[in-house]
Amino acid sequence: MYKKTISLLIFISTLIYCTENAKLLGIFHYPGKSQYMSGVALMKILAERGHDVTVVSPIGEKNAPENYRDVVLPEVFEAAKRFMKNYFEYKVHPYVQTYVIGTVSFSLLNCTLSHPKLQQLIKTEKFDLVILQQFYGDALTYIPYVLDIPYLFYSPMGASYITNPSIGNPTFPSYVPDLFLRYTTDMSFFQRLDNTIIFIINSFIRYFVILPYHDRIVKESFPNAPDIQVYNQRASIILLNGDVSINDPVPKVPGMIDIGGFHIKPPGSLPRDLEDIMNTARSGVIYFSMGSNLRSVDMPKHILASLMNVFSKLNQTILWKWENDELEGKPDNVVIRKWLPQNDILAHKKMKLFITHAGLHSIQETVYHGVPCLTIPVFIDQLSNAKRAVNAGYAELIYMEEITEERLSPLIEVLLNNNNYTAAAKKRSSIMRDRPLSPADTASFWVNYAIRHKGAEHLRVASVNLTWCQYLLLDIVAFIFLCFLGIFMVLRKLTISLIKFRNCKIKKKLE
Repeated sequence: MYKKTISLLIFISTLIYCTENAKLLGIFHYPGKSQYMSGVALMKILAERGHDVTVVSPIGEKNAPENYRDVVLPEVFEAAKRFMKNYFEYKVHPYVQTYVIGTVSFSLLNCTLSHPKLQQLIKTEKFDLVILQQFYGDALTYIPYVLDIPYLFYSPMGASYITNPSIGNPTFPSYVPDLFLRYTTDMSFFQRLDNTIIFIINSFIRYFVILPYHDRIVKESFPNAPDIQVYNQRASIILLNGDVSINDPVPKVPGMIDIGGFHIKPPGSLPRDLEDIMNTARSGVIYFSMGSNLRSVDMPKHILASLMNVFSKLNQTILWKWENDELEGKPDNVVIRKWLPQNDILAHKKMKLFITHAGLHSIQETVYHGVPCLTIPVFIDQLSNAKRAVNAGYAELIYMEEITEERLSPLIEVLLNNNNYTAAAKKRSSIMRDRPLSPADTASFWVNYAIRHKGAEHLRVASVNLTWCQYLLLDIVAFIFLCFLGIFMVLRKLTISLIKFRNCKIKKKLE
């Protein structure tokens, strides 16, 4: 009986995951390390499920599955280098954030689309489905159009203004905060005003700056390409790197699928030295990492001094992802490594606190393992990620410019000693784990679904076919206004005529 059950489960799994062994093309143009790593993690999962995967990117993978092929465009990475500076010095007002990132994407997309490797690939090979990185990459939608095959998007973040226009999802500035603002869904009047202003600015920039420029980029590499409006909103499915455990509930059209946490694997065994350090940490371990894009070594010196002063007074062992071999003035209870297996560390029973930049993957991993965190957000979505974590009760927040020994020490103490933070983290962990399919299985299912249904056009909402004037009902508002204006003018004319007629009658009587 046991063997029959196992055979049945294997058969069902085969039906679910192995019915489509398709040729997939993934294009990930943005060279940000965290965005690239999450996209590659998705493509590796699909390769492991039997698909023949080709990935076009600026970086490339060393340990790829057998049926995973890299097409590396190093020139794109070189083009991005002039924008890659010390992110701790990144100071851009939210109102111009979309314009700044959008203009960075221009050179990256131009280099990607004009690259001989990509040009040769689409001329000589056939694919069943294209997966496009959805991060200021509208020009890439020409690739599936010219190949005449369906495509879907993968977004390295949850639903936001960046993702919504490409698939016709509504954005309500009244309670959906912009990705670059430090707000939650519960906004005051002036926060809603600020949110509405940035929504209007972003809409203007998208329709009158970014899309026209992307149209020009495509036509430079493909002179016979039609206008971008013909092909840039043909996707019906977008896989979102979000989850209800960490993201606010917002409207989503049927084709928006949350797969947040898909990159998280069961914890493995730690390297022997780290295992010994964690096991012998009598008061537990604090893990400190600023992620893959930010480097701790680039922090201002006065902030590093404050951190080390605070750490030196703690009883816990601190594991710090530090990108150099040495750290001057390092306290005895601090252990530095250039690289640390974050997921495996967070899963360890001695973990007490995670000090993080609030990058999306870090937030997902700390929630999955039920570890409270202190967030130090610096830029982009880290600000909103941190605010949501605080709002959910499993985190505290301090901005980089606010870090002093006097401000930092009480925050760490309350996170270590107040069990409410751990309880909130474990509650969120329970929510993340409570789902009918794992995030990886969900992603695999929907990719297969898109293949089976040729892009799943039946999921596409009608709003993608509307102009922005039609979508915002500006034509209807204008029509109603003109109708009322016409009625008003007619009534006004009638009233004037009646008054004149009455005055004439009175005048005749007086005569």
